[in-house]
Amino acid sequence: MKSRFMMLAVCAIGLLFTAQFATAIDKIEGPWYWMITESPIGGGGAAVTDVDGIKDATKGKLTEEKVAKEGITDKVMKVKFAENYKWTEGEIAAVGGNNINDTLLKIKLGPGGDINDHCSYAVINAVSKATKSGVEAKVGSDDSIKVWFGGKEVWKNAVNRGAGNFQDTFKVNIKKGANVLMVKVCERGGGWSMFVGIDADLDYNLKFKGLPVEPAGKLATQWAEVKRAY
Repeated sequence: MKSRFMMLAVCAIGLLFTAQFATAIDKIEGPWYWMITESPIGGGGAAVTDVDGIKDATKGKLTEEKVAKEGITDKVMKVKFAENYKWTEGEIAAVGGNNINDTLLKIKLGPGGDINDHCSYAVINAVSKATKSGVEAKVGSDDSIKVWFGGKEVWKNAVNRGAGNFQDTFKVNIKKGANVLMVKVCERGGGWSMFVGIDADLDYNLKFKGLPVEPAGKLATQWAEVKRAY
């Protein structure tokens, strides 16, 4: 009897682990296109979740809504931001409580050091082979977060918190083809992190519809730089 109980317990644990691995959602590391905007000193994080930082930083020439709908196009790239910041390509680590700050330092975007009272914008293209409804998505953030998918706001959590993993769960509807995913994380102080995952078979790239730009580091861009050098 005891032996049978032990066998059942082992099977139950095995099924639990199998279920966990089966439902695991990978974090999207990118590369993403990144931009940051400055918030009032001591007024970052949750307080500016609904403030259109892109509109403020471009003096109204560009908005969060436009970027969320179109992605990063030639026209978007040409809009001047405060501090002469430019949309910059970079990957983000799937672990760590300060991975946004680490990414910004690596791609040399922003003032450097420990950045506080700023919002980050990360934009990527999610391409699907089929239309899917009610797909589970997960995010984690330090501090507040807002998410757009396919040009629509799909999640918001105006909160000041720390994060080293997923924290929030919501649903998204995915259309066949390209879907622009934009994530805004507003930092108040301390760590600055972002974790995003969608439970679907999607191809992530930076080839946005309309007037696409060639991501930095791609062969075509490198070849163009070589030609300009001669």
